[in-house]
Amino acid sequence: MIKYIADKRYSEKSEVVTHDLLKYDSIECKNLQENLEKMKNYDIIGIDEGQFFPDLVEVCEELALMKKTIIIAALNGDFRMEPFPVIAKLIPKADKIKLLKAYCFNCHKDANYSLRIVQSNDTILIGADEAYKPACRECHAFFSKEREKGNLNIDGIMKNKKENSDENSTPIKNKGEKEKESSSSSVETSPSSSKREEQKFATP
Repeated sequence: MIKYIADKRYSEKSEVVTHDLLKYDSIECKNLQENLEKMKNYDIIGIDEGQFFPDLVEVCEELALMKKTIIIAALNGDFRMEPFPVIAKLIPKADKIKLLKAYCFNCHKDANYSLRIVQSNDTILIGADEAYKPACRECHAFFSKEREKGNLNIDGIMKNKKENSDENSTPIKNKGEKEKESSSSSVETSPSSSKREEQKFATP
């Protein structure tokens, strides 16, 4: 298992830790080439956060030609919905691609996107729930606009959104019956999914 050296979200040790706090021993590095000779000793190699390794494609191609199986967990896009260049180059070379989805932190629909909830525009910003939330397309667009305004109070935004929805709900009238009170739409909230969106590539 290969881990990006700057990823210290859950552990300072040389181990990959999932959002569910499952731990796996790993080798840390900034460039895969540093550990290429070690990887050649294994038939199956796992690479976590593949989008951060600049030499990902070249190293994986070399290993694949040696009949190695490489499984890469990576994001296919950044918080702006822009592709990570190295993953965009890897996709047409992969034998298998599996797109994993989370649940939107706000509406609980399928979440394909990473919503950044801190005030930083750096493309690479390693973080967990304190920095990102899984989001569907609609919620990503809405909360991204709020973030651009400098509004980072996610809980406050959701509360105001619900209150506005309640105030704007329209009473329902049935023919021949008295006016009934309409049920207001609501925005449910819950802890975000424990997994961010990932893509896995297997290259035999």
